[in-house]
Amino acid sequence: MGELTPVELASGPPLDVAVVGGGINGAAIARAAAAHGLRAALFEASDYGFGTTWRSTKLIHGGLRYLEHGDVGLVFESLRERAWLLATRPYLVRPQRFLLPLLPWTRRPAWQLRMGLATYDLLALYRGVPGHRRLSERALRELAPYLPGETRGGFAFFDARVIAPERLTWELVREARQLGAACFNHCPVTAIETRAGAVTAVEVEHRGERVRVGTRAVVNAAGPWVDAVNRLGDLPPPELLGVTRGSHIVVELDGDPGHDAVFSTARSDGRVFFAVPQDGLLLIGTTDDRYEGDPGSVQPTTRDIAYLLEEGGALLPGLDIRKERVRYAYAGLRPLQKVAGGPEAAITRRHAVIDHGKLGGAAGMYSVVGGKLSTFRPLAGEVVRRLTGRKAERWEAAAPAGWREQLIGLGFDHALRRHLRRYGAGVPAVAELGRDILCPHAPAVEGEVRFAVKFEQAATVGDALLRRTGIGWASCRGLCCHERAAELMGEELQWDRAERERQAASYAAEVAYHLPVEGTIDRHAPGPG
Repeated sequence: MGELTPVELASGPPLDVAVVGGGINGAAIARAAAAHGLRAALFEASDYGFGTTWRSTKLIHGGLRYLEHGDVGLVFESLRERAWLLATRPYLVRPQRFLLPLLPWTRRPAWQLRMGLATYDLLALYRGVPGHRRLSERALRELAPYLPGETRGGFAFFDARVIAPERLTWELVREARQLGAACFNHCPVTAIETRAGAVTAVEVEHRGERVRVGTRAVVNAAGPWVDAVNRLGDLPPPELLGVTRGSHIVVELDGDPGHDAVFSTARSDGRVFFAVPQDGLLLIGTTDDRYEGDPGSVQPTTRDIAYLLEEGGALLPGLDIRKERVRYAYAGLRPLQKVAGGPEAAITRRHAVIDHGKLGGAAGMYSVVGGKLSTFRPLAGEVVRRLTGRKAERWEAAAPAGWREQLIGLGFDHALRRHLRRYGAGVPAVAELGRDILCPHAPAVEGEVRFAVKFEQAATVGDALLRRTGIGWASCRGLCCHERAAELMGEELQWDRAERERQAASYAAEVAYHLPVEGTIDRHAPGPG
């Protein structure tokens, strides 16, 4: 069923479940449903991973700070999933050492931090990464001479980071398709139909045509758009979301930022604060502010950037963090459960699966709110249990064999191997489609764009450069090669010259809005998607 068009899908029997939203949770739900033998389809309004998934801090962490709020169960679940991802996706998810300095503004004394880290290690059962260790002032200074002079030693501990969360999302989509699910990007759901108090169909828009697809159930996994999607139904739904905005800046230093990340608290307000190496750049974040605007219009504010620069400079004075070094900023939304009052950081990151039929709404209608980047698998399992009453099928437990040897055997230099590892076992196919350098900053090769079109449903230059290849995250934001990328895609998709130029211009507008450079915030209309 995975290769059907929406029109062909509509002419067949009703779906068992239509999943709305192609972020990491929606993709995981479609995969789990298909693995369970359900007739499933996934509909994404923009591109896979476009919303929250694409704009995260790119960490696969257990949530050390959640221990403060007593959410031991969520931490244990997150650490278990971290270990599974490290074991099964080593080309995408890697161990990441964090340095936690003791500073005058550190919120907790050293003994409390030591207890918290020991508990963290215990909950992780040391799976996949080493345990924490105490660092003397001298030892920490040797590892991180750029920290403030007031630093009085600290700790080192391990978590993990995902090289490209958008590619992790794509892998789940690919597996869902292989298991029989039909998956569509650029295919928004425009209506949810009900009859006699039960879901009967969804209406979708595909290539300018409205198509009605029968279904017995709808799972709304649209992230920040959950409430908007629910309003497409016939019965008034409850408001479920309490959305917060998290902004980041990406800076380019004089030299390589090294391998270690820094975990601390912000000097001005005590928020959790990260500085994480990202392919030769340094990712600094994040903010956590309530957001009530259009999810499609989220953008970092000038205030966000000023805050991140000030706090980054205070935490890393030896790296000379200043606005001239900012290559771009970005903002994402956390689709959390709606709560009244309280600090944003205290809102639970646990997911919830809402059964609208039990709340007086349509039977067969479900909504997913909350969740973390790393906990898509248990979330998908809970949805399948709600749909079928049975436990979900087990996921694979091993990494694909030989991917590392294949990557080394292709003869690329270290920098290119570091970039291309995100394709795992698909690297040889990428190389076969074109080894010429497309972007020297990522660095990336032309075969990646052709691969994205041929095998990964990339339909726009933004799909290819931002959410398949990762080129858009480089210091150039893909603007050194987006016109060439449009030519390569045009050869595969039979675009004429006018369409290639339109696609290139659309990409430039998308980047200008979603990855703005310092000094251009609030000057652009909302970008595509």
